Amino acid sequence: MLFLLGGNFFSQYFVNADADDHHKHERYKEHKHYEDFDDYEDHEDYDDDHHDYEEYYDYYEIPIQNSTWNIWLRETSITKGELPFTEARKVLLKCENSSDELLSYVIPSENELFVAGQDIARLLGAESRFYPTSQILELTTIDTELIFRSGTNVAYENNIKTPIPAKAFYMNQDLYLPISVISNGLGFIAEWQDDTLIFKKFNN
Repeated sequence: MLFLLGGNFFSQYFVNADADDHHKHERYKEHKHYEDFDDYEDHEDYDDDHHDYEEYYDYYEIPIQNSTWNIWLRETSITKGELPFTEARKVLLKCENSSDELLSYVIPSENELFVAGQDIARLLGAESRFYPTSQILELTTIDTELIFRSGTNVAYENNIKTPIPAKAFYMNQDLYLPISVISNGLGFIAEWQDDTLIFKKFNN
């Protein structure tokens, strides 16, 4: 009798576990932007009325220069200048006027510095949610939502499909993103000082 009860319990447990796994898999697939992460190739559907980034950066007192590695210009083809370093390495990352810091792997590639999205999000005070099946990373703050998918040069910035300068990629159970995109998108700018990447809040 005890054996039968135990058998029923474990049978029910594994059925429920399988159902939970299936539900999670379907939830990953059904992310609201799952089907729309094609590479950003043209600007025909790009609404300039909502993307006046020159005014945006003027407002935050940030200089716009195509050669600046730490500015996200929301364009696909831009010429960027020299990076502060050219070989992958561990770098200390810090928030200005805060004791928060992080030692993280930074990868120079395609004239960008790539950083681990979830790690940087935590440092900059954003919540992150990673969907491993679809390799989609969602970052949120009170007034910002950024969504990325591995292998694409697209971000959804507050539900607007927006180009990023290089493709995100998956490594070490995280999505690696250009530092200009994740820092500017969350309201910061990264600066290279004394072998440290320092994140400063936009002035407003």
